[in-house]
Amino acid sequence: MNLPNLFASQPEAFVISSVKFKKTIDQQLADKLTDYLQSTYKHLSKLGLHKIMIQISGEINSIVTGVLLKQTLRENTVAMIFDFGTAQTNKLIEICNYLGLEAFILKRGMAYQTEASAYRLHTSSGLKKFYQRFINYHLFIQADNMKTALVDTLDKSERLADTRPEGFYGCMMPFYSLYKSELYDLARFLNIPPQFINITNYQELPYPDITLSWDKLDPILFLLTEKQLKPEEISEQFKIDLPWLKRLKSHIDKHSLKTTVSQFII
Repeated sequence: MNLPNLFASQPEAFVISSVKFKKTIDQQLADKLTDYLQSTYKHLSKLGLHKIMIQISGEINSIVTGVLLKQTLRENTVAMIFDFGTAQTNKLIEICNYLGLEAFILKRGMAYQTEASAYRLHTSSGLKKFYQRFINYHLFIQADNMKTALVDTLDKSERLADTRPEGFYGCMMPFYSLYKSELYDLARFLNIPPQFINITNYQELPYPDITLSWDKLDPILFLLTEKQLKPEEISEQFKIDLPWLKRLKSHIDKHSLKTTVSQFII
């Protein structure tokens, strides 16, 4: 089905900036995050896991986590880079140099191409899910071999919108209760250079004729989940397409029973 056919008419470009949902991004919040990482590390070290592994992907989540881990655990942080034989690897090494973290590089380009071809994946959604599962699998293997704990950088927006395959939660989850747009604010507060802040958009349920940034999606997620407003109420107040809102609400409800480990509620 052609997605735009789901809409009876062209929606107006909605403005939802009036919704106040963000936490105050300040030193107190940053301290809470570093205290969480430090206390969780102490617990894990008693279990024999004396280093913390994070995948440096170039996304804002991994960069902010890298900054916090460097401030908190310093040499006990392991930065993992997946090398698929592209120029992206050099950019990720540059990020690690900025973070002051030693980069461990895993060359997995040939293995990925072989496995992707074997599964005969052709759609972008299928390839995206396979890619994430591939990354997760090899992260777990490497963490086990190196006897390290894994950080899961999943944020609240990704969790509610269910933007990745289930089955990976890591040993700690610092951003469980932070929206993606709050993470961008935190990155700016931590003075992360603009060239390292890769601004992404929400693409799982495309909104017609509008590139849906996380700044637009996050307040909708807030209204649907924390305020528990009905799609009809949100649609009427903010002139947002009702069929799309219902699809988003159904998408959220479908995955709402998933649970995670080591949740950190700010």
